[in-house]
Amino acid sequence: MKHYLKLVPISTKIHRKQSRMTRICITLAVVLVAVMFGLADMYLQGVTQHEIEKSGNWHYAFHTIDSQTASFISARPEVKISGWHNIVSSEAGYSIKEQPITISAQDKRVFEDIFLNGIAEGEYPDAPNEIAISSSLKDTASVLLNDTVELYNPNGSVADYQIVGFLDDTKTSRLIAENLPIVVMTPEGLGTLAVSNANESYVAQFSNLCNIPDAINDIKAANHLTDEQITGNTPLLSIQGQIQGKTGVNQIYQVAFILSLIVMLTCILMISSSLNSNVAERTEFFGMLRCLGATKRQLMRFVRLEGLYWCKTAIPIGIIFSIVIVWILSAAMRVISPEWFSSMPIWGISWISIVASILLGLLTVLLAACSPAKRAAKVSPLTAVSGNAGQIATFHKAANTKTFKIETALGIHHAKAKKRNYILMTGAFAICITLFLTFSTLVDFMQNAFVPPVYTPELSIASETNTCSIESEMLAQIKKNDDVKRAYGRMFAYDVPSENNGKSYNANLISYEENQFQWAADSLVAGSIETVMQQENQVLFVQTGNVDVQVGDKINLSINNTKKTVTVAGILSDSPLARVKGTETFFCSEATFTAMTGETGYTIIDIQFENNASSEDVNAIKNIFTNGSVIFSDSLSQVQQQRNLYYTFAVLVYGFLSIIVAITIFHIMNTINMGVAAKMKEYGSMRAIGMSNRQLIKMIIAEARTYAISGVIWGCIIGLPMHWVIYVSLITNIWGTAWSIPFIPLILIIAIVLLTSLLAVKEPAKRLQRMSIVENISTQ
Repeated sequence: MKHYLKLVPISTKIHRKQSRMTRICITLAVVLVAVMFGLADMYLQGVTQHEIEKSGNWHYAFHTIDSQTASFISARPEVKISGWHNIVSSEAGYSIKEQPITISAQDKRVFEDIFLNGIAEGEYPDAPNEIAISSSLKDTASVLLNDTVELYNPNGSVADYQIVGFLDDTKTSRLIAENLPIVVMTPEGLGTLAVSNANESYVAQFSNLCNIPDAINDIKAANHLTDEQITGNTPLLSIQGQIQGKTGVNQIYQVAFILSLIVMLTCILMISSSLNSNVAERTEFFGMLRCLGATKRQLMRFVRLEGLYWCKTAIPIGIIFSIVIVWILSAAMRVISPEWFSSMPIWGISWISIVASILLGLLTVLLAACSPAKRAAKVSPLTAVSGNAGQIATFHKAANTKTFKIETALGIHHAKAKKRNYILMTGAFAICITLFLTFSTLVDFMQNAFVPPVYTPELSIASETNTCSIESEMLAQIKKNDDVKRAYGRMFAYDVPSENNGKSYNANLISYEENQFQWAADSLVAGSIETVMQQENQVLFVQTGNVDVQVGDKINLSINNTKKTVTVAGILSDSPLARVKGTETFFCSEATFTAMTGETGYTIIDIQFENNASSEDVNAIKNIFTNGSVIFSDSLSQVQQQRNLYYTFAVLVYGFLSIIVAITIFHIMNTINMGVAAKMKEYGSMRAIGMSNRQLIKMIIAEARTYAISGVIWGCIIGLPMHWVIYVSLITNIWGTAWSIPFIPLILIIAIVLLTSLLAVKEPAKRLQRMSIVENISTQ
């Protein structure tokens, strides 16, 4: 062996078991970072592909330019593909066999590589007298491949063209916006028609490796072009980060980077704590190296290299796991919500995530190794060899044996004896709690963003005349359908003259049933809903600020030229049905509505289906109404899409929360195990002077509880304000929902921390019980 660093592979091999949890922490850090960047990259790839399939793979189009300017643009190194793209609208009057057509003229490369179109049969036109037509026109005009057709000009002239191909009609929407038969030809072929009103443009696809905004500014300056002459494919440019300022790609990667920094901070504390315990357990080894002539700088280098040596296996394992996880999540997102994520690649490899995870993984280990490396360098050769290394700590106070039993007092005292270790341990626990609370805000965000309100109908059946003309028997018949989860109706009386406290106004009187009254309870600010449900002539009033109405007020209503008096039993702050400006809204029971108006039918019936409902189930309900006179509003597909989107993001959010919990559990188990292993001699000495195994275990439990309780306190102090900041930014500012203490996530993570701290003592306790006093004291 020619160099002291050659000991690193030998040392890591011997202490492989002790470093297991450290390697797991590194692997989890790499997995988290790689998955976050990987999913962001896969999502952006999917959205990019979706935009390209929607409008074509072009970045900018130039209008009213000459051929010399076009040649200059195509000669620029930033431009990958460019060419003329000319469109003649069907309004121009061109036709084939009396059928109006739209003409699109461009070169084959523009047709295929920019607008991603294809020829279903035959080939692309190559000569001025050749054309390719829509497959639909092939059938309606009864033409075949290589036939010659007459193309009629609006001025009465006729031009003969040979059909050399039929288009794939599913892709022609990228060429034209009109849903009409299309004829494709070369720019030279269009020139023979002498079209005067063609929409002429020169489209260009730039390299993603260049700065497109700078290239466009150069083109504008060099050719004296105005902004009106340039049109950008803004959605595609935004996704690819090629628009100055905030773009979609920048914001997504910024979120991933911020979350990665939080994960990195968590893992730094965890790995540093683990390395500290590892160094404390091997102080004699480092002291022996000092005796053999190793300098402090060499020991620091040794510890850092040892951490990097663990990365040789931990980082590749983490990357492999992250790739598999991204594949699984991408496939799950495509299945759960194909409307949003159908373009996401399933087997995609994100090189951005791999590079980011490697860099952040190495940086995390190097930063985490700083404190343990300094600690190893401070080991005194004399104390290390004498067997007292790691046991020396300055005690300014004795253990508090007045309040606690001796073993508990010693556990608390030992936990706080080494300030740096105590800060690292409690800090890591606090960061875990903070991280969990921070991510938990995404659950509330998903519920507000993606989950439809509980009252959202999936099918509404409304009276065509806005009267109570839908018979109540129809509602009873709908409820008999096994695929219907919930069906409820409302009766409306519009613009009812009302008066109270000497003020007159118009109001809408609406009936509610049990379900709707329950949903209205969330908006109740005064009074009682049960009174309205159970007693007649009782109503709920929706606050608008126009009329001063209080609970107990009597309202005089004029219905069918008859005076009716109702009592306000409750006041609501808002209602989705109170949207008519200047008109107040009252809600009452169906019995009250029928008693006052004499109506028994419904104005509208709302239906909610079971989760597995389909369009056939909706049609089955529609078929009940055979006499017409109703209007259907079908939103089943939209509501299901929203739910699927929620389930998709729920998989991601709860997956990340699970990984955070796993990191927390691994860290607690590791640090307590390593802490016990580093103090084996100390525990052996205590047993030698009479302390029982049971007392030793209680002391270890007290030490673990001290770390856990301190971490919980600091986690709440740091985590709750962080939760408030993110909650207000994501939810309160958008939906107006006020922040409240997240009791469920807070109790859950605190319970996990405390329970894991207790369970982590089990293995060290067994190890102490198995070892004799002599083995405890002997050199490890």
